[in-house]
Amino acid sequence: MTVWYLSGLWLFSLVFGVEAKELPVVNIPGQGLVSGKEVTVSRQQKAVLYLGIPFAQKPIPRLHPPVVDPLPSWTGLMNASSFAPACPQNRTALKEHHHFLSEILSDQIDALEFKEDCLYLNIFVPDGPIPAEKLPVVVFFHPGNFSVGATALWDFSAVAVRQKVIVVTPAYRLNILGFFALDRRISPGNYGLLDQVAALDWVNDKISEFGGSKDDISIMGHGAGAISVSLHVVSPKSKGKFKRAIAMSGSAFGDAVKSIPDMQDYKDVKPSDCEDSKTNEDFTTCLRNLKVFYLVEHSWNKYAWGPVVDSYDGFLPKKPEEFFEAAEYHKVDFLTGYTDMEDALEIHAKIPDPKTGISYEVFKDLIETEPQREHEDEYFGESVDPNRTCSDNTHHLVNTILFYYVPYPSSLEPEMHLKKYVDYTTDRRYGAGIYKQARFLGKPSSTYVYRFDYKPKKGFITDLPEWVSVPHGFELQFFLGIPFWPSVPPFTWNGADRKVTDVVLTLWTNFVKYGNPVQTGINVKWDPFKEDASSIMIIDRNLNMSDPSTFDHRAFAFWNNYYPEVVEATTKCCNITQNGLRIYSNPTLTGILAGLAVMQYDLIS
Repeated sequence: MTVWYLSGLWLFSLVFGVEAKELPVVNIPGQGLVSGKEVTVSRQQKAVLYLGIPFAQKPIPRLHPPVVDPLPSWTGLMNASSFAPACPQNRTALKEHHHFLSEILSDQIDALEFKEDCLYLNIFVPDGPIPAEKLPVVVFFHPGNFSVGATALWDFSAVAVRQKVIVVTPAYRLNILGFFALDRRISPGNYGLLDQVAALDWVNDKISEFGGSKDDISIMGHGAGAISVSLHVVSPKSKGKFKRAIAMSGSAFGDAVKSIPDMQDYKDVKPSDCEDSKTNEDFTTCLRNLKVFYLVEHSWNKYAWGPVVDSYDGFLPKKPEEFFEAAEYHKVDFLTGYTDMEDALEIHAKIPDPKTGISYEVFKDLIETEPQREHEDEYFGESVDPNRTCSDNTHHLVNTILFYYVPYPSSLEPEMHLKKYVDYTTDRRYGAGIYKQARFLGKPSSTYVYRFDYKPKKGFITDLPEWVSVPHGFELQFFLGIPFWPSVPPFTWNGADRKVTDVVLTLWTNFVKYGNPVQTGINVKWDPFKEDASSIMIIDRNLNMSDPSTFDHRAFAFWNNYYPEVVEATTKCCNITQNGLRIYSNPTLTGILAGLAVMQYDLIS
């Protein structure tokens, strides 16, 4: 395809006697010459793309930090008109995770090539003269639960030309290849995040050659990409590498970061080829020597791959909470938020008949199946006494959650229970951590928070259930500018969809350019988020700041303040000492929980 592009231009000029436009060429210091390609976004708008540029050496041997000294180099002219292979992953899982993209890019996903040599980035530049101060730069980290993802699926051509910014999309290692951690001395993990740091270093050093300002770099991500952005805000490795940050549907809190596992935690991951490995070093060496696709297919879904607290000189030497509480985070402008029904499609898939809703009994069962112990680990970690023998009184935790989320006055409408369960998962898994992080960052920096509620009137999402508004990832069609893509048949967009796209792209790029989403070009009020003025922008057809009638801030106080206290009290139930059984009790809390149980019974009976 690359050869055809070059020869096609030559053939066009030969046959029609028209001088073909020269491909843009950039000299990357220390690497070599690259030629890009021009793409048409509209009749009068074009973007110049530089695809598949290496920012680190081939990551072999695997399970090591990226090597960037020296950078890959070449002689002659490198043709940067096609995407590089994606990092190894499971193709089916990629389709399932990027549900909305697979609607229009199914053929591209099927055609993706996967290779371990995958540390490349892509640059989207608006056509036309570059101003003297150069253009703002956005580095986008793709989503995918740290297990799947491909930069070839994220086309920011329309964003670049409509908003006059440069967008960079770097790849990073995924699943076991990017996040295997076992012993800080042998394999500390976080290789995928260190790949992102290497990409940021490359952008800081080289982006001026493409017309970008090294002094005006923002990082942006969604899902796992948003968690990555949030961790760059605290990581010592990322200090000074960006000016602003945008984290969409993800934060540094919750279960985003874990401790380094031990070999027992990997019992399901261990391939038969490594069964004889007795030490951490032997096991890691065995994984390094396996065939890459065998390793990935064997392990991608057998462990929750992701960031860990690594080592004193690593990417994340301590828990994110410790950085934030000590105010040891980078003082950068911050924009963050989530959608109003994040896990709705996941819930829709596991409910027998979601069209009719769910009963209270099913609602309660769903709550009870949530891993309540995750919060004990999250808030107390290794400080919880391992010798305790009493139960964790999980029923108290469940009753606490039910008391807050069951409709009051009591409702027998199954649809109401279903929506309340969606509220519960959205608040707990997304909103609370995003809100908590914004409270820290809002103290020293300009911070803005949103909730995305706009459901497209038309578009390519053909199988979205009627009761679902905006689930996880479905807002990205607007931030990619898809309603303005030149050709996505047979999908159609109406005027309202295009208007919302224009508005949110202007808000986001205003923030990138000025640190304030409403600086220019739009008549919208969006107040900064402060601890004593924590209003949130509700993005719907009409954009408004939240008020008590449209937004319940108590949910965040419940998860960030009250619920941890309940967990602490219920987990300190007893302890074995040399003097026998010692009971730890909290009479006040016991009375509260008993009252909650009685009130809950009254509500549903």
